[in-house]
Amino acid sequence: MTPVITKPSAFGLSASHLSLKPVDKFIHDHGIGMGTLHSGLFLANESQAGFEVIERMGVLPPADIIPGTYFLEATYLNRETGETYPIVVQPPVRVQVDSQVQKLPAPELDLVTQLRMLAQKLPQGIEGLETVFEEVGRVNQYDPVQDYTKQAETALVYRLQQEPDNLEWAYGLALARVLQKDGEGAIAALTKVTELDSQNPYAYAYLAFVYLYNLNPGAAQIALKSALEIAPNQPEIKALNGIAALMQGNLIQAWRYIKSITHH
Repeated sequence: MTPVITKPSAFGLSASHLSLKPVDKFIHDHGIGMGTLHSGLFLANESQAGFEVIERMGVLPPADIIPGTYFLEATYLNRETGETYPIVVQPPVRVQVDSQVQKLPAPELDLVTQLRMLAQKLPQGIEGLETVFEEVGRVNQYDPVQDYTKQAETALVYRLQQEPDNLEWAYGLALARVLQKDGEGAIAALTKVTELDSQNPYAYAYLAFVYLYNLNPGAAQIALKSALEIAPNQPEIKALNGIAALMQGNLIQAWRYIKSITHH
């Protein structure tokens, strides 16, 4: 795919949108220059004269994408103001999706896409969570300041304004904020996740965990009540409930939960 070559602010975000209207679509969001482009890289005269960014990367269509021809729509999202501007794609970019053709070598996916992929494992609970944080440790070696988490958050906030019921994006936003240790932001994102994934006990467990991180055990127990109604014998959820009880000084209740886990 020919990438967008543009000349906006160095602090912006390029939000590429490949769509087959009205059947399906897939997204590819990332900071310009993968977030490594900033004003300190340029002399004053170079910044004023403008510059050109050329990016070569892979994109990942969903596994269940409908075969066909997709057209690139590109949007510039200003990270400072939240304003968006259409990017004219010249010449038009067409991507032919065909599951029957031979796979070709491709560059490694950008870190924002990898974060969104990892977030899809969160509904699996502990098994998925272990995989997520193993991979996050590896990914963080490529971006020591973890700007990719901020890129993902900016893009997914924008995406969810357009599709507020997109569960995949909601999990992605929650993960991006958790990795930034943004307690309040993660609580807001995970509250939305529990609304969209209301029958998944792990959604409530994640919300409860962040409440505990934020030293709010009362709110954590309220979230865990919903989790226990769905999965009353899940040891991890019982353990969180025991911690919430202990943090509130309820030693008897905490002991009961710990005893039930040990017995299990």
